[in-house]
Amino acid sequence: MKIAFTGGGTLGHVIPALSVYQELKEQMNDLDAFYIGSRKENEAEYVRAHGLRFYPVSTGKLRRYFSSENFTDVFRIAAGFFQSLSILRKEEPDVLFSKGGYVSVPVCLAAAALKIRIVIHESDCSMGLANRICSHFAGIVCLGFDSPLADGKKYIYTGNPVRREIAFLSHQDIPQSPDLILVLGGSTGAGEINSLVYEHLDELCPRWHVVHQAGKQGDFSIRRENYEQREFIGEDLPLIMKKARLVISRSGANTVSELCTLGKASLLVPLGREGSRGDQIENASWLEERGAALVLRDKAGFLEKVSHLMDDNTVTGQNAYKLKKEDAAASIASLVKGVLYD
Repeated sequence: MKIAFTGGGTLGHVIPALSVYQELKEQMNDLDAFYIGSRKENEAEYVRAHGLRFYPVSTGKLRRYFSSENFTDVFRIAAGFFQSLSILRKEEPDVLFSKGGYVSVPVCLAAAALKIRIVIHESDCSMGLANRICSHFAGIVCLGFDSPLADGKKYIYTGNPVRREIAFLSHQDIPQSPDLILVLGGSTGAGEINSLVYEHLDELCPRWHVVHQAGKQGDFSIRRENYEQREFIGEDLPLIMKKARLVISRSGANTVSELCTLGKASLLVPLGREGSRGDQIENASWLEERGAALVLRDKAGFLEKVSHLMDDNTVTGQNAYKLKKEDAAASIASLVKGVLYD
């Protein structure tokens, strides 16, 4: 059986797609798979490192606001459609699994034109524009959050696939470090979170040990006792997250799912609507409403919320763990296989 994977724009789409691929590879001896993604080199490298053939196509961003780039991007999407048609005709996959992101639109349109069956997955609380378009052509839409869309037929709540290292550590009895705070701003850092940490180092570091992923925007001239700053935390991130008493982070769907899988108390600083469609705000609010996180909306409340969660975070972590969706990748893989054998 041959499966095409697509999705991208960021590694946040690629990483969970490959979790599904790994699950399918273990379940199917005859699996042949390839990936259609954007022209970003980090996506191609990551996919190829997992053993898949990678085909880049032209992509155009889907914007909800006026921009002169909207006109040129229409032509990029059209080019991506014809490139995807050529790739899919050559490879002849039995099914396309799409993880969303703007690269997925021309690929899903090409698959629909060729009558290839489509399964898509939406990570966030609400469906992004790319997945809203692609959902019209999909037989199954997998949902990362339990939303009103779920009907158990076409729209199925599966949860979000998490990295295998995170899933493994969730079952390990590794003690939590009572004074460890992990700060994450995504793989490239976040200026807003960096500023909050820098401004409060004099209050944070005497009491707690802070490990901070600052990205390329970090000020690495800063030195403090009990403060460790890195541009990027690599393979040891899952273990640090497991040991942390508190995680301060953005609220992208993948991060939120990993926090729940590990049962971590968190202070979430969502990316605002000026930098996104508001999906991180919705994800953070979803956790907060269930007592599984605190959300920072006012910069002045940062230290107070950190202190509260470091002093008493047991209930918050337990509530997060209750939201964990076990075996999301396996559930999605089963649905993909079901389409294959339908």
